[in-house]
Amino acid sequence: MASDSIKAITESLPPASDYLTYLTILESHISPELLPTLNEILQNAELTQNIGWDLIHLLLPLHGSETCLMTIARLGNPREVVLKVTEALQLLELATEDQEEKLEGETTEGSESTPVDRFCTLIGLLSVLHSRIKTKYPSRFLSSSLMAILSAFRPSNQATLAVISFVHTISGKKRPPLPGRKSSLKIPAIATESQAGISAPDPEAQEEDPREPAIQARLLQSFVTHILEEYVNASSLEWAARLQEVFEPSRVVAGRKSLGESFREDPTLQTRDTLAGQLVALARDLGLTNYETLFEAIYKTDSHPVEYGIEDNYPSSPGEIPLSQAGSLFLITSFVFSSIIFESKLPQPTMSIFPDHAKLVKHFIGVEGPTSIGGEEPGVIDAVLAIGLWLEHTNQFVSGPLEDEDYLQHLQTLSLLSANNPSPTLRYAAHVFTSSILHAHPVDRLRLTFISDTLENCPYEALKGSAVSWLKEEIITAHERKSDNVFASTVALAATQPYLFPDTSALAEASQEELLQELMQEFPFHMAVLNFLFFIGSEAYAHVVPSGMMAVVEEVYLGPLRTAQGKSIIAAEGDGTFELQLLGERIGMCSAKIDEI
Repeated sequence: MASDSIKAITESLPPASDYLTYLTILESHISPELLPTLNEILQNAELTQNIGWDLIHLLLPLHGSETCLMTIARLGNPREVVLKVTEALQLLELATEDQEEKLEGETTEGSESTPVDRFCTLIGLLSVLHSRIKTKYPSRFLSSSLMAILSAFRPSNQATLAVISFVHTISGKKRPPLPGRKSSLKIPAIATESQAGISAPDPEAQEEDPREPAIQARLLQSFVTHILEEYVNASSLEWAARLQEVFEPSRVVAGRKSLGESFREDPTLQTRDTLAGQLVALARDLGLTNYETLFEAIYKTDSHPVEYGIEDNYPSSPGEIPLSQAGSLFLITSFVFSSIIFESKLPQPTMSIFPDHAKLVKHFIGVEGPTSIGGEEPGVIDAVLAIGLWLEHTNQFVSGPLEDEDYLQHLQTLSLLSANNPSPTLRYAAHVFTSSILHAHPVDRLRLTFISDTLENCPYEALKGSAVSWLKEEIITAHERKSDNVFASTVALAATQPYLFPDTSALAEASQEELLQELMQEFPFHMAVLNFLFFIGSEAYAHVVPSGMMAVVEEVYLGPLRTAQGKSIIAAEGDGTFELQLLGERIGMCSAKIDEI
């Protein structure tokens, strides 16, 4: 019974038992019902100095133990308690946002706190503990705590808000971390000394080294950039797609809610935007507003990075503490994004697509080789594309010499992003950006080279389909502007004909099942080619078609493809039938157009 337990922990108080024995008694009797009594007992500063640090792991899982834990943070030995708190953080397994909501529903009425509750409690304790520690090198304790928080952090709403509140408290910045009006976020309470009660002095107080404030400030800057990296990569902020909607509103499908509207109206998306904005605002409060500093952090290489938090390997100067490269990229992107979407007064970085954006892409995309392109963290891809779309929209194309090799390499990387990324909005943004850069180059033959190389060598059918659309756009532009270039003559089609209209006679040797598989895989390319073929069959573009080409196309490409389509549709049995029927219709339309010619 609770009364018996209360009696046991009250009557055995030291000096009736030694501290170790008393801890054993507490462990055997502790329950949520005993917490008010225990908190009264812990008001004895001498007792809490001796046993408080050993109670952290015991109390943390209990629902409602926050008051006791805060008393320990105020009165226990701050150096010993902070070590136990960081140890507890390292043992935590935080949930994702979806798991967090499920856990909250299951444990709200229970006796055990959720992992995210414990996370918020622990960093609340750290807020009090770090204000108490008076030592020559407080940055050593701070760096260990920040590393522990970062290792435990998972970017759920509550955990992110708790981190923001913690940094505000530690840094002494006064800006309140309030969510937007429509947000349903609960802000974790980070108790201040005045709210929790008077704290005991550090029993081992020392005078602080004068270099410490700058080191601690840099530690917090670094920490926030790493938290921002984690949050943005997990959150799908759609920076690039939302900028695209603003730059080209005609591309927004009529009657369909735009992403901009969704982020203004959907509570989940608005919360996502709000928390990212809070982290960015926090970084600004900490002094991270200089673009030169952020770009330096992105490109700085250190073959032997310091592992902060490891004994005898603490930073001795701010310059030794690196910012997160991705976090720095996200800050730059957020500043640019806010200046466009929210019309903030933030200055924009001085950049151009060549060489600056090309350098940025090379640093973040495809660093493990071409086959890795598109598999990078989604936030990184989004940020890189958003900056690129902004530069393209503001006509910041070239600010120095532009070598053909650099131009083609940049295009190839971006085009692979448009083919390989799992996100449809990022693929589309990459496609639009690639198209814009391609069409912007002043040398027509270089543009044709890239289109032709993509058609010939690219293993991705969707990307080859994009190359067909690029060729079509170039021909239309040349016609409308009455240009005198390769796209206004037969040169372009003569160069691309073997790859645009490949010999499909080998399909005759495939089985029905093999045909079905191959045609479904190549469907995007064939549809793009057939639409293009119908387009150049019009009288307006007869001047770009080499003499005799249409007859060759019918014989080498269309005829065998028609036969293969008819054979494969028998094997389809509903799977792919629609696509094959559509393919058959386009083949028929093109053949009829060629007959007219």
